Parts: sequence; C-alpha cells; structure tokens
Amino acid sequence: YIVMYALTIFKNQFDNKTHRKMEFPDWESFTQLLMNLSKTLRSGKKDAQLISPAVYEEGTTRANKNVIHWGKWAAVDVDDYEGTLEDVVRKIEHYNFVIYSTASSKRGKPKFRIVFDLNRSVEKEEVRHFWFALNKFLGDLGDPQTKDSSRMYYIPAEYVGAFNFIQCNSGAPVDVDELKAKYEF
Repeated sequence: YIVMYALTIFKNQFDNKTHRKMEFPDWESFTQLLMNLSKTLRSGKKDAQLISPAVYEEGTTRANKNVIHWGKWAAVDVDDYEGTLEDVVRKIEHYNFVIYSTASSKRGKPKFRIVFDLNRSVEKEEVRHFWFALNKFLGDLGDPQTKDSSRMYYIPAEYVGAFNFIQCNSGAPVDVDELKAKYEF
C-alpha cells in the first residue's frame, strides 16, 4: 500500500460532497497541479474551486468527524502578516513548500497560503496537535480559524485585481512526528 498525496475538491464554499478526489504519486506531481492552476485567470473566489488535504470516509459529507486523514500535505492561511514574504521563506526554506497568493492579496498587504509537503499522512486523531505544532513553528502565522481537519482552501489562480504570486521551494518534507514532539499540545 503506497501512501499518495491526496486532495478532495469542492465546487464552492457551500459544497459538502466529498467524492471528487485526486491522488498524486509524488510531491512534484502535486505541485505541478498547483502551478498549472495558478496560471488560470479567475474573476475572484466565487469563480474558483477549493481543495482540502482531508480524505473522507466513503459516502460521507464534509465534516471533521468524517475525516480519515490528511493526504501528505498541510496548508496554512496567512492573512495578517506584517513582515515580508522573504522573511517567511527564509524561516521555512529547508522544507518542500508552495507559497501562493489568495484572491484578497494586495501589494502592500499580501495574503497567502503555504502548502507543506509532509513525510506521511496525518491521521484524524493527530490533526489538531499537528496543526498546532506547525503554527507554533511558524510563529503563529496561520489564521487560527483555519485549524479544523476538514478545512478547504481556494485554489491558486491569477485573480483579477489581486497581487498574484506563486513560488515552489525544494527541501525536505516536514517530519510530522518530530514537529509534534517539539511542540506539546
């Protein structure tokens, strides 16, 4: 049994159907999808799909109780950061990640998402501890409202009127157990 990078796709923020899934054999294939999506012109969030690292029990809807695990990646939403993008990148440069702008990103106030490669899936029971540890490592950069295990994220795109960017970094996957051990929950 090979653990794949997995995601669930949602048509919009109100969609709760969990049958649309994609799996990728490696981090490179997954990041290629994100890079390709980032080139698509979209008028705004209402014109974009959402993705989640959550893999759900077959035949269930989007809810924390129906999550089995996260599919070898995690995302952090950053909305209220005062520093520079370079400062963030420097802090995490030894990891595999993709950092991309959101539809509400502005040049003077970038809003972005950091998608991390994980060394393994994160089981349902450990999602809260892992997210806490990842956010602590990042200096509480992540929006605390986005910690639930069934969280969805708007896809990268070329959003009209936004300060758009996307950047990939090659490093190592985040070691889930190491990070959890470092930051007690």
